[in-house]
Amino acid sequence: MDWRRGVVQIRRAQTQAARKTGPETTKTRAGLHEVKLLPPALDALTRQKDWTWLKGEEVFQNPRTLERWTGDQPIRKTLWTHALKRAEVRYRNPYQTRHTYASMILSAGEHPMWVAQQMGHADWGMIRRIYGKWIPDADTQAGSRAVAMFGPEMLTTKLTKQPKYTPK
Repeated sequence: MDWRRGVVQIRRAQTQAARKTGPETTKTRAGLHEVKLLPPALDALTRQKDWTWLKGEEVFQNPRTLERWTGDQPIRKTLWTHALKRAEVRYRNPYQTRHTYASMILSAGEHPMWVAQQMGHADWGMIRRIYGKWIPDADTQAGSRAVAMFGPEMLTTKLTKQPKYTPK
């Protein structure tokens, strides 16, 4: 965790298979990546620091045992199912929060390649295939960024004063 930059470095994965042996390497090289924490996530982790991280423990622990979670089943039984009921959200497994995150930030207009990097994908092909329907159809600001960066005079000058191509 880099608190100053607000990013988490993903270097290892805690999978069901590695539950007894400890974290393992990620599935792919692209899995070794940084995740920019958006303000709500950074705030939640900052508030959690006093309970676990500053004590040299895992960030998230089972509140009943004060030890590392032993897998997703205890999380589902202890916290997850109850939190969904309180929020009046139909049941979905915790892994689906990853998909919710991707679809929400794409719907907000974030760049698909940035989303792919956040998710640990090598390119944006998976994002396009799985989440393409969440990418807004029309960007009302399309073209305005180029005009703001280069100015309308430069763009029209460059476009109108290009030498004409004449084939030999």
